[in-house]
Amino acid sequence: MEECPLNGFYSPAQRERYRQAIPGRYSCRAYKAGPDADQLAALHYAAARVCLPGVRIEIVPCPDRLFLHVPLVDPIRGASHAAYFIADMDACLPRALAGISGEAFVLEAAALGVDTCWVSATYRRGAVDADLAENERVVAVTPLGVAEKEPPTARKRKKLADICTTPPEKWPLWAYQAAEAVRRAPSAVNMQPWSLSYTQHTLRLLGRRADSLDMGIAMLHMEAAAGDALHLWQWGEDKCVAHLIVEENK
Repeated sequence: MEECPLNGFYSPAQRERYRQAIPGRYSCRAYKAGPDADQLAALHYAAARVCLPGVRIEIVPCPDRLFLHVPLVDPIRGASHAAYFIADMDACLPRALAGISGEAFVLEAAALGVDTCWVSATYRRGAVDADLAENERVVAVTPLGVAEKEPPTARKRKKLADICTTPPEKWPLWAYQAAEAVRRAPSAVNMQPWSLSYTQHTLRLLGRRADSLDMGIAMLHMEAAAGDALHLWQWGEDKCVAHLIVEENK
């Protein structure tokens, strides 16, 4: 397995910005306005800085009929712009890398006051107008804009104890905070398909599919919550997606 490219990629300032943005970010499906000129410029700048090797992000005017209407789910409407998350499918774990990079972009958008919504299945591939290399795929998209309504006060999430293999209140503070950040992470149809275990300075992210957007998003949240602590990422094996190893104070 290749070395995890997440190691040292994001600066302390970026990680702190993401940590602060996590609690307020939510999935928005209805927009009243698009990003203003300053926000768009900042989003383009962020898109160039957050992508791990093998991932890139394109920001475009939102194509007509990009988003599909799904029964019993509020349609996405009113978005003036969209971002495409594009992965090199020849890379190691390309969808996980796209999840990491894409969530960093989403949290950059949240810090700018721009709302988003991860969409990985319910969009029309034929409406996507990205210029792709032979080995590239658009693995997800997000609308970009200003929410039509105020964010919900409560968001459905599993209890922290339900995603941890042992009581998280007995873990070091950094591991507890990282687990809480994962609990807040978005996932496909809000399934939260992950669990966490801790032992010997190491927090492990567990899941059935290592190469998925969901696992990459969870890893970015763990990275943001690790703060200034010296830490190292390693890819896992089997149901262990990745190890976050932190040098703890004695």
